[in-house]
Amino acid sequence: MARFRRLLPAGPDCDAGEALAGWRDELPRTSRRPRVALNMIASVDGRVAIGGRSGQLGGPADRELFHTLRARSDAVMAAAGTVRSERYGPLIRDGDVRERRVASGLAPQPLAVIASRSLALDPELPLLADPDSRVVIITPAAGSLAPTRASVDYIRSGSLTDGLVELAQAFAVSVIVCEGGPTLNGALLREGLIDELFLALSPQLVGGEAGPSLLIDDGKPVPAPLELRLLLEHDSMLFARYVVRR
Repeated sequence: MARFRRLLPAGPDCDAGEALAGWRDELPRTSRRPRVALNMIASVDGRVAIGGRSGQLGGPADRELFHTLRARSDAVMAAAGTVRSERYGPLIRDGDVRERRVASGLAPQPLAVIASRSLALDPELPLLADPDSRVVIITPAAGSLAPTRASVDYIRSGSLTDGLVELAQAFAVSVIVCEGGPTLNGALLREGLIDELFLALSPQLVGGEAGPSLLIDDGKPVPAPLELRLLLEHDSMLFARYVVRR
């Protein structure tokens, strides 16, 4: 288990669970939609993927924080492209973690939320092929996927705001972690839906051709001021938590 230096606020070394103790209940709930926490990783030169995937940017410590956030959320959201490229499977594989979720009043698995405009998703993706996974697809499309072993529901909406409001009402989701990709992140920012950002800064220079940033939005920039609430370090990797100032 990784130990992190706690740089801000200053304190003793901690593990991922200790670092995120109380996180779920720290911020007030919004009135109608879930609280949205963006969780991303980037290299020092701003790359969010190598060869189309983020795995080479991270390491064991990053994965521990990543899975701790998942374990304490009601739902995990990602764009269809991210689900395809990262080959999403069951969100929590550890049986002990699922039992702890149940003991704390949560479902064994977080709800998996996919944002998709075209429903171009292979029913054999590991997530959709898992009979214990519950999936909700937010989409403006009228169609449906071919039969899957996972339980799949649909929220028909071209607006992420309306989709998240319905998600909160229909599925009792109050805290959702979003894992990208950049276009979905940009849409969330444009609609004012990001409440906080967890950013792992990988101590690597990747170079190569220009790639996507954390957020992509073809519209007018909508800056969101941030307040740094947490800063951890492990093996030259930095882990920051920012809260959006309203």
